[in-house]
Amino acid sequence: MRPWYVLGLEETSWSERILFGVTMAVMLALGGVGLLAPKFLSDTLTDAQDWILTYFEWWFILLGFVLLIGVVLLMISKYGRIRIGGPDAEPEFGLFSWVSMVFTVGFGASILIWGVAEPIQIVQSPPSPAPVQGASTESMALAFMFIHEVFPGLAMWYLPVAVAFGITVYTYGVNEYKISSMLTGIRVQDRLPDWLTGNRVLDWLPDRLTDRVSSRAAFNWLVDAAALIAIIGGIATTLGFSAQTMSAILGRVFGFDATILTYAVFGLIGIVFLLDVWLGLRSGIRNAARATVVFIALSMGILVVVGPTLYMFELGMDATGVWLSEMFRLTLYTAPNGGANGAAGLTGFWWAWWAAWSIFVGSFVARISKGRTLREMFTVLVVVPTIFTWIQHSLIGGWVLAPGNQQQIAQAMEAGEPAAIATALNITPYGTVLAVLFALVIAGYIITSLDSAVFMLSAITLGTENPNPRNRAWWGALLAVFGMVSLQLDGFSAIESLSVTMALPFSVFLLVILYSSYRVAQQHVGDEADAAPATTMSHTERSESESGLPTDD
Repeated sequence: MRPWYVLGLEETSWSERILFGVTMAVMLALGGVGLLAPKFLSDTLTDAQDWILTYFEWWFILLGFVLLIGVVLLMISKYGRIRIGGPDAEPEFGLFSWVSMVFTVGFGASILIWGVAEPIQIVQSPPSPAPVQGASTESMALAFMFIHEVFPGLAMWYLPVAVAFGITVYTYGVNEYKISSMLTGIRVQDRLPDWLTGNRVLDWLPDRLTDRVSSRAAFNWLVDAAALIAIIGGIATTLGFSAQTMSAILGRVFGFDATILTYAVFGLIGIVFLLDVWLGLRSGIRNAARATVVFIALSMGILVVVGPTLYMFELGMDATGVWLSEMFRLTLYTAPNGGANGAAGLTGFWWAWWAAWSIFVGSFVARISKGRTLREMFTVLVVVPTIFTWIQHSLIGGWVLAPGNQQQIAQAMEAGEPAAIATALNITPYGTVLAVLFALVIAGYIITSLDSAVFMLSAITLGTENPNPRNRAWWGALLAVFGMVSLQLDGFSAIESLSVTMALPFSVFLLVILYSSYRVAQQHVGDEADAAPATTMSHTERSESESGLPTDD
């Protein structure tokens, strides 16, 4: 059997095969270091994150603010009426499936993990100077959580990529299903120097390879390679969070041999994942996402019943007031005279993590949003998840910050964030029931995140929106290796460092593609206006309500 067929690369160009091989080799080498020298990798990644957040925290905060302004202006402009896929495109997924996939893929297990950890961290080490006068420390801590994972975080990072990919690839008609395709709006000879677009990029390669690799694809190849590595860094961070949290729940709540059982659970998840890979987007990822949303709803409902209900509701309302009234103050808070500051550092970390995730989540959301307008996509990617995450973080934050729980959970945090979650479950009535549901939610997040990540990794490599199962399985195996490596690393901070490290060199790209998508939108709307009769209303002016919903739900 031909090796290219086994790898799912039988119909690809040499540049795509090299892209697959180089990315695999780089990431497997990093994984090998993690298995053979976990302490070295942990120390290196942690030091890299500390350096980046010390010197570039301001950059991520400023970048997020600029992206927020840009996407909001784009949504309220006439370009917000553009329909992804063109005027005749119809939605592929029903509303519940669409929302479920967007929500589960976009968040991973971070709602559970950081919903417990971040409010405790900020209460234990409150910002100095305090950004909001008169608010309780608990309300301010939960308000920061709202900033980081509710709004404006939701609108800053995923949406620029989703808009750029949706307009460029599906609406404007660029045939290459690549991250580099999002540069279409600025990729002209008078805007990029010759050394980026000409043969000089490939001068260092042997002649026999340069003959096979298109000079036109040289710069695109570099962009796609960087995108693949950034995607893997972002998803590996979430897999690491999830693996260590799963291990803590199984070990500290149920008393099992956590590491062995977690490997067994990952093996079971791997079997389900391979089944999903074979089933594909509609039957695999969609159904896993829908099941995960059901488990989330059940766990939150039980938490309302068994948790400190009154305190959760009251703190949630008070923190919401702080969040809404001081949103810009908290978003841009850096404490320049306060020295090392936990809250500002958390904002820098969050924005770097969002940036690392944005490439694959944004492109995946564009893929499943064909037939919807940009404003409809904004609703499902920002407005609906804002409501969901606000409810969840209000409940989880009130649960862990309640007077009877806060101190015990804070003490457990000394052993790491996963230990804090396990302790919160142990001190809660019917905590074992919650633990089972939390484990199912985390497993669901792992499966949907893996499914969607390998779908996009394979799609970018092959240049097709429907990649074959064989190639997706290889990417899944690579990400599974990183999930296992995460169990070997010394600390939780080493895992979170990976996304920050991968995100920095790719962050400028987000500004470029936002501008590029605006240029493409201008061209697209202009072409429509030229083609449409004067008496005929352009298809981009149709109401979003006319898109219709399929009946797959």
